Amino acid sequence: MRFVLLLTTAVILNAAPALASSCSSWKSTCVSRGGGSYCEAQFSKCLKTGSWTEGAKFGGATHSGLTKK
Repeated sequence: MRFVLLLTTAVILNAAPALASSCSSWKSTCVSRGGGSYCEAQFSKCLKTGSWTEGAKFGGATHSGLTKK
């Protein structure tokens, strides 16, 4: 039962960033995490490639196929 509770909590906490589908929504997420110049660099790259790579502090996952806006 404890494992199910932990798994459910992890899914809920990680769901919001995963739902971001555009470069601008990822930039907002990055800024809310206190990203600074990293966010600007990632946003610029995302507008060109449609991909966003989260910082290592947040797992380092790359999200592709984002709307370039």
